[in-house]
Amino acid sequence: MARREDQVIGQNGVEIHGDILEVILSHVPLIDLVPTSYVSKSWCYAVASSLRHHNKPKPWLILHTQATNFPYATSTHAYDPRSSMWIKISQPSIKYNSTLKSSHSKFVYTLSSTKLSFSLDPLNLTWSHVDPPLVWRADPIVARVGDSIIVAGGGCDYGDDPLPVEIYNIVTRAWHTCDTTMPGNLKDSAASTGLSITTTNEKLFVAEKQSGLAYWFDPNTRCWSGPNKLNPNQPIYDHNIGTSNDDLILVGLCKNIENVEQVKIWKVEKENFQCEEIGEMPLLYVEKLKSENFGISSINVRVTGNFVYIYNQSEMEEVVVCELITGGGCRWWSIQNVVARDEKIMNRLVFTCSEVSFDELQRVTRMVNRRFVVES
Repeated sequence: MARREDQVIGQNGVEIHGDILEVILSHVPLIDLVPTSYVSKSWCYAVASSLRHHNKPKPWLILHTQATNFPYATSTHAYDPRSSMWIKISQPSIKYNSTLKSSHSKFVYTLSSTKLSFSLDPLNLTWSHVDPPLVWRADPIVARVGDSIIVAGGGCDYGDDPLPVEIYNIVTRAWHTCDTTMPGNLKDSAASTGLSITTTNEKLFVAEKQSGLAYWFDPNTRCWSGPNKLNPNQPIYDHNIGTSNDDLILVGLCKNIENVEQVKIWKVEKENFQCEEIGEMPLLYVEKLKSENFGISSINVRVTGNFVYIYNQSEMEEVVVCELITGGGCRWWSIQNVVARDEKIMNRLVFTCSEVSFDELQRVTRMVNRRFVVES
């Protein structure tokens, strides 16, 4: 197949256009469609139509690697499930003065006694740096809800006010202290490591990973509600929540009557927190999550759109992917973690998940010192 000006010519010399061209473009990796769209107006239209009707963009898994020693150099890789490819995003290393973290699927940040830094774009390539919250705390919840960044709780005791809540408004660039603190029941697990967190455009949801007790916070009213017990009518020893297209979901780690580990997904009703089972991970993929020495004691999830990425923090060689099918059911597969194969696995890995639009890719590929390299 050859190209002549703005035409695609097949081996038999016949021009390829319309639906046939769009189907051909549906097999081209998303990152390679960016230069393709610049060929001509007709090609740009064909690319857009192909993405709309044949092979739509799917949420990317974003992996950040951060060195544990100063100057904490970073690198970024992304997995595009539409193209089944890992991509290395080359850019100048961002200088952090503290540990890079991601408390829920779409939000990555660093927090120190001198600065709060966060990224709001899908690929986390641009950063904002603001003053820290008024109260210093170790390992708090840090989450974005709409125009609010909520910093709540933490692993330290503050006497009469053990679980403070502060809100940074992205628009006004000001901090606000809430009169209400986190629920007292969360005092023993107020550090983010003991909690699973997700957000909608209006609320922050917090669940204790071990007990499944869940609470939610409305930054507009600055009030907490709950607790409600995540109740799938099955014993779960590790609860993980996420938001799929504004639906609250639960990914639970449990065991069957033969004491075999299971991973299941439920849809959660936001009003009463009752759970409806969506699917169960095939045992083949459960095995891929197991650590050679410790099995599976805990899992982590990143959820965006209808994609759920599941990994074991102590065994990150593979990531299991679940695509929630419209109308019911799941499609499962696993991917090798190209970062874990690297010698830099001893460094810190931070997972996020984002819906990366074609317009966003066009924008970032025009940025200076940004380069995308397909690795597999």
